[in-house]
Amino acid sequence: MPTIRRKKRSSPFSVKEIALFLFPIINLLLLFGAKYRNQNLPLSDFQIAYIGNIINLFFVAVLLIEFIFLTFRNKGKFSATNSLPLKFLVVQSIVLIAALTVVVLEIHLPGGYLFGFPVAKIFLWLLFFSAQLIQFIVISYCWLLLFRTESLLYLRTILNSIFIAVFLYGFVFLYAFGTFPVTEKNEPAGEVGVVLGAAVWSKNVPSTILIERLNKARELYQKKKISKIQLTGGNAPGELSEAEAAFNYLIKFPIDPKDIWMEKNTTSTTEQIRFIKNDLIGKKKIMRIVIISDRFHLKRINEISKFYAIKVKLCGSNVTLNSKSLVYYKLREGMALINFWFFAI
Repeated sequence: MPTIRRKKRSSPFSVKEIALFLFPIINLLLLFGAKYRNQNLPLSDFQIAYIGNIINLFFVAVLLIEFIFLTFRNKGKFSATNSLPLKFLVVQSIVLIAALTVVVLEIHLPGGYLFGFPVAKIFLWLLFFSAQLIQFIVISYCWLLLFRTESLLYLRTILNSIFIAVFLYGFVFLYAFGTFPVTEKNEPAGEVGVVLGAAVWSKNVPSTILIERLNKARELYQKKKISKIQLTGGNAPGELSEAEAAFNYLIKFPIDPKDIWMEKNTTSTTEQIRFIKNDLIGKKKIMRIVIISDRFHLKRINEISKFYAIKVKLCGSNVTLNSKSLVYYKLREGMALINFWFFAI
């Protein structure tokens, strides 16, 4: 009896089309892994409702929707125009793998500062930003394909990608331009007031910004709204750390030195939030914590605290800055905030 050969049904999608849909998801997972590993957080702390993660998910969703429309419009056939997005997504994967490798292996990066930021942090940011810009390029390219825009296709793709990046940074700058809603009539209370470190001038003199943070902590202590003061910061060019310089300032006032705790190793806001999570909350089981910093700084502190899945209260100092300095600090905070939302750096 002759063998009946059944004709195999070919897949409605080619390997390249399947890869086109898979790579955005793979790259998203690489990004999430790099973000949480960079902050020494397990993926069990992942929160899909966190605004930074929502932004990451949103752009991947936009890509997938564009791919769906392009695939159906081409009647399931992978066209030559769709090959370019796939190549870009492969490059994005390589860049994200490089960033993840730097983070996981803790590869030593150049030291020093550039524009007030650590060079190592800038290098890692360049990797993350390059990956994000590639994603914007693919989104812009596919958008133009959907509307059959062939005139100056590549130039428009680049210009649209730059526009998306500038628009996002501009939007967050405006968001950060306001101050966090904290009033003197509604000052928070807790067990410990954590003063985030700030610059120390020559001869170990606390800067104006740091002094005002310390004055606010002293004020809350004297009002008995906090019973302990936690000083943080080790990033100072002089002989003393920021925390030690702050301690020397506070003991000039009627404050029991036993109520002042010091942490002298952290060098950034994210490290100080990590210290709060791991040491104050994790080890000392202190749950009612007030973070004291400048009002223009509180929005970013709030977002970093949410990323770390900790609940804290925020209190702004009474520092006053001239308009030029205020715009500078708010611009810097806006840049830092969107970079933390996107890349957790």
